[in-house]
Amino acid sequence: MTFAAALALAALASSAQPAMAKPKPVAVRPSASASAPRGTGAPRTAGEGPVRVDADEVHYAFQRREVVFTGKPVVLTRQDARLTCERLVAKNDARGQIAQAVCSGDVRFVRGERLVTCEKATYEAAAARLVCEGNPILRDGPSEARGTRLVYDLRSDEARLEGAKIVLPGDQVDVRRRELEERRKGATP
Repeated sequence: MTFAAALALAALASSAQPAMAKPKPVAVRPSASASAPRGTGAPRTAGEGPVRVDADEVHYAFQRREVVFTGKPVVLTRQDARLTCERLVAKNDARGQIAQAVCSGDVRFVRGERLVTCEKATYEAAAARLVCEGNPILRDGPSEARGTRLVYDLRSDEARLEGAKIVLPGDQVDVRRRELEERRKGATP
């Protein structure tokens, strides 16, 4: 999104509304630099494509190339990944596209069956990754992993958790223990 487009969007968002009406969410759709060129037929990998941000309020700092989104919740969506929080501070590149976004306040990241919660998450567009700090918790179905820092690669759909403590449901532990015992029996002459 160009700065002129952002300015026009800000003007539209601040247009007069009835005194009792709740402000409507503002959506910002910068074009994605990571998407496949048009007409090439090249498939997009997970984590590529346009970024959409929905918020109750937007504040533009044009000199710093910074946009602050607030609301309950602010929602950043990129294909099948959804990041929500109370406050999102986005840094734009020279073309007006989101280069980095920092989420804080009730941070939740959802992709498929996986849910990540943390205190602060930083989305890095060029690397197509999300870095979660402040008690990150990764839930995948009934399994839960906690740690000190989580890095989620959106292209490869892989997460790396530092200082990990994993909790598996009891029935999963029993099934895996039985599978291991069966393998051991089959390996002994």
